[in-house]
Amino acid sequence: MKKITFLFLFLFSLNVFAQDAIKAESSMSFEKTLTKLETEIKTKGLTVFAKIDHKMAAKKVKLEMMPATVIIFGNPSVGTMLMNDNMDWSYELPLKISVYEDKDGKVWIKSRKLAKDVSSPTQNKSINAINGLLTNLVTGKK
Repeated sequence: MKKITFLFLFLFSLNVFAQDAIKAESSMSFEKTLTKLETEIKTKGLTVFAKIDHKMAAKKVKLEMMPATVIIFGNPSVGTMLMNDNMDWSYELPLKISVYEDKDGKVWIKSRKLAKDVSSPTQNKSINAINGLLTNLVTGKK
């Protein structure tokens, strides 16, 4: 019974994660993709709070991996508004986008949409806009 429960929970978690994911392959190199994405984020008037270079972190502990960087960004006026209405958003914000190169040399951009707040139609307008922004940044499509 424990094996069945574990398998169900594992498969459910994969399905939930997959539904929220936005992922697109880039036609550019890792560095060009990362630079273009960061420029696009700043052009939209958003703040880049941090960049996490996983490859460099791995190198510091004498491990190797393919290039992977996470950009952490957002708009404090929108994020603050959401958090003032519901502090649970403090876990979801700021936003994150990952750029990474896989073992086949393909470069990917990936993020995760924010879940809608069923208790707040007002917040859902902002969440829809944020999810549209993330889709645009990842796929280049509006």
